[in-house]
Amino acid sequence: MENLTKTEIDYSIAKERVNQLKKFYANLAIFTIVFAVYNFRQFYLTGEITILSFDKWSGVFWIWRIILAVKALKLFFFNTSWERRMLDKELNK
Repeated sequence: MENLTKTEIDYSIAKERVNQLKKFYANLAIFTIVFAVYNFRQFYLTGEITILSFDKWSGVFWIWRIILAVKALKLFFFNTSWERRMLDKELNK
């Protein structure tokens, strides 16, 4: 294993975090676009806004929402400090 400086380690951590953020925001944008198109179509067909309905397709959107929420929690609340402590612990061994 190669010896990395603290700067190189910090850079790799920052780069990985930026990649995770980019993927999350891309997934969020895709969800928003697909959800908006679905709801506009439903409004056109039925004349009703069905954001919180429980039909077949809204079940897919509920699952997608839950997945996005879990990813957001992991990315924004549980990721940085714990990962940094574990990395420092491993490097000190």
